[in-house]
Amino acid sequence: MDPYRFVKQEPYKLYIDGVFVESESKETFDVINPVNNQPFAKAYKGRTSDLNRAIAAARRAYDEGPWGKMSAKERSKLLLKAGQLLAARAEEFAVTETLECGKLYMSALYYESQMAVDAFEFFAGKARCLEGKVVPCEAGHLNYVLWQPCGVVGEILPWNGPFMMGCQKVCAILAAGNTVVIKPSSWGSLSMMLLMEIFHEAGFPAGVVNLVTGSGAEIGDALVKSPLVDMVSMTGGTETGKNIIGVSKDTVKDIALELGGKSPNIVFDDVDVDEVVKWARFGFTLNSGQVCVSGTRLILHKSIYEEFLTKLKAECEKFVPGDGFDYMNGVNFSTLISKSHAQSVWNYIESGKKEGARLITGGVPYTDPVLQKGNFVPPTVFADVRTDMTIFQEEIFGPVLCVTPFETEEEALAIANGTEYGLAGGVFSKNIKRALRVAEKIKGGQIYVNTYFSKGMIESPGTGWKQSGIGVAGIQKYMISKTVFVDLIDGSLPPV
Repeated sequence: MDPYRFVKQEPYKLYIDGVFVESESKETFDVINPVNNQPFAKAYKGRTSDLNRAIAAARRAYDEGPWGKMSAKERSKLLLKAGQLLAARAEEFAVTETLECGKLYMSALYYESQMAVDAFEFFAGKARCLEGKVVPCEAGHLNYVLWQPCGVVGEILPWNGPFMMGCQKVCAILAAGNTVVIKPSSWGSLSMMLLMEIFHEAGFPAGVVNLVTGSGAEIGDALVKSPLVDMVSMTGGTETGKNIIGVSKDTVKDIALELGGKSPNIVFDDVDVDEVVKWARFGFTLNSGQVCVSGTRLILHKSIYEEFLTKLKAECEKFVPGDGFDYMNGVNFSTLISKSHAQSVWNYIESGKKEGARLITGGVPYTDPVLQKGNFVPPTVFADVRTDMTIFQEEIFGPVLCVTPFETEEEALAIANGTEYGLAGGVFSKNIKRALRVAEKIKGGQIYVNTYFSKGMIESPGTGWKQSGIGVAGIQKYMISKTVFVDLIDGSLPPV
């Protein structure tokens, strides 16, 4: 196939107030294919002036435009229509995501594109099922609670899954009745810029959906600082999240942050080793480890330790790295997003070696000159990792697994909970009572038992604990509650 047939020859445009526009500065940036680090497209780079126009458009659409007057049923039908339009262009979006983010094409086409379409369908239904509640109170009075949209939402998207995650978040924002200004990552902009065509064709009113590219330091900060933006949601690194918390103090706006992870995966000695080895491998190598909930700390019972490591090494060495479009030749392992990110991962690998972790597999650059053009890092497994090591404590966000032995359930939990993160975690054991007991005690918002990764991403979203995030998950993340008291007694007077 020729993936480049889908690529626009002219720069991809911003989307502001229902119109595709160049940035006011006319500045563009190169879009890089991480498989070979070659530019293949250009996109306009937004600045604060562009963002301010987008915010003003979103504000008008919410306060004055037809969006705020639309019923949930009308919003639902627009989302359904957009989902149908997206389904018809799934191949184009999968190709775009593969080119820009280094995905495996078959995964982008048959999983991420399908999940993106599903987000439109799910939230189209959710829009019509948003309920409040009646609360018992004093006799002769009615108390009811409403969930209402926040208003104008700024959504700052990550680069590791901009298409799928972007659709999930934006659909939730719109289903709740908000308008949105989207800031995609500079390393993952095209699929969301392309998605604006879907919203435009579906007939969303001008200003309801807006997109402005640009740096986080400029566009992200301006979103948080703007008094016209009611709420900001961000998925990204913990340090970026801390900066947003600091910047938000002047407007005291609602913020929701999905941040980093260093998730534990506890394996007890009663498991089927051959089966769980494959889950452990999957848990830290999906998307080359560029998944926030990856199981990057394997906490492994001593009695199966060496056997498990030997079999895990063999499984990791079955991967075939390469261009995600080259699936006919068995490619099943993708590149990292950029040179700078790959270098960060290599720095962590060197740190692991220097601090005395035992290298089981990987840890050395590929020698194939074709792979060397890209940002490939082989699956790397370190054994005997102590809790004080840098690679144990810090998020690497690459295909690097840290393995630590344990003997008792209490020791496993202490190791599992021994970082500042609390995003996810896994437990493998045939003793279901023990597995559930341990799952309850892991300090994290999404736990997997005898499996890894979510089987209901939008139906049952996780919430970050500790330094892995703040804010309610799901559609109510983009809503705010209001409690109303009604006096039903004729002639009632306030107490004297």
